[in-house]
Amino acid sequence: MMDKATRNMTKVNSMTARIFLTHLRLSVLAITTIAFLSACATTTPQGPAYPRTQDQPYSNGSTDIDRPQDRPDEPDTPEDTDTDLAQNGLTPAFMDGKSIKRIALILPFSARSKRLREEAASMLKSAEMALFDANDDDLLLIALDSAGTPQGAALSAHQARDQGADIILGPILATSVTAASEAVQESGIPVIAFSTDSAVSGGNVFLLSFPPEAEVKRITQFAASSGAQSFAFLGPNSNYGRRVLSAYKDEITNLGARLNGVESYRGKTIDSMQDPAEKLSKLYVDALDENDPKHVAFQAVLLPEGGTALRSLAPLLTYFDDSLRNVQFMGTGLWHKDEVVKEPALNGGIFAGPDLDARKNFNASYDAKYAQEPSR
Repeated sequence: MMDKATRNMTKVNSMTARIFLTHLRLSVLAITTIAFLSACATTTPQGPAYPRTQDQPYSNGSTDIDRPQDRPDEPDTPEDTDTDLAQNGLTPAFMDGKSIKRIALILPFSARSKRLREEAASMLKSAEMALFDANDDDLLLIALDSAGTPQGAALSAHQARDQGADIILGPILATSVTAASEAVQESGIPVIAFSTDSAVSGGNVFLLSFPPEAEVKRITQFAASSGAQSFAFLGPNSNYGRRVLSAYKDEITNLGARLNGVESYRGKTIDSMQDPAEKLSKLYVDALDENDPKHVAFQAVLLPEGGTALRSLAPLLTYFDDSLRNVQFMGTGLWHKDEVVKEPALNGGIFAGPDLDARKNFNASYDAKYAQEPSR
């Protein structure tokens, strides 16, 4: 194992995250997938075209809403407009005559969740930033609103297809990814989604995300390559926790190592964590052999928590017995927070995730352009 006395928080880059792509993950993959070298023209995010009755207001995707009877007279739309769009794709006037490559970006701009709306806005800004920096006048980014629902994602995917998209980036949520991919499956348009649920990949769907299975595999392999052959788990009994534990068991088996201790808890309070942590500590202490320092129940323990819950959980093992300071603490991408790096109980811990320095550089560029930090 590495010398824990001479290092602070050590982070292992995930195989799926060697380059920092958190907010445009998307642009880099889109460019390489379609062989674009790019700057872009960007369309205004368009809301899904929900069917409406005469009594429902029209919405143009902005805050202005007007009813049909209040709309001024408009010239008739030429009958061949839809045909031209289908044949030639969306073509802004200033790009007329260019060999346009169209990238549709489907994100939940009008989702009910404030967090999702903020994430969508931040990802759009990041996409624009990355594509403008690449400097290609033939690339068009078409931003479409999924509204955070499968129905909205399907409608946006149809819009992307009708506007001639060569590739679709997004959506984020697994159910929306499935709906969007099914909507364009016959068209053969590749969908590069941001979901971490590997179950939605396959066919025309590819995932550009950091799934916990990949993080668990990378961190377990790293610990094993550093000498660990016996492992333990202390984490939440939640969908995420069970998913991580399943991947952890599989990788330990693949490595020919041993999983000697598993403890789970429900909730995020210290009270819910204390009993499982004490049991795992006792397992470690009971296995100690003064005549054989190498005889331990486990050499590394995975703590798949984040935020305040992790800062509550991390000190518990050494609280019950100081000898657990010799155990390698490991984490998932949930550890990727500045406050975690500064947590004394996690000094020497390792986790799989994007490079912190790369994120700082990205944040600096983003802040210089938009005077704010990107969302995570």
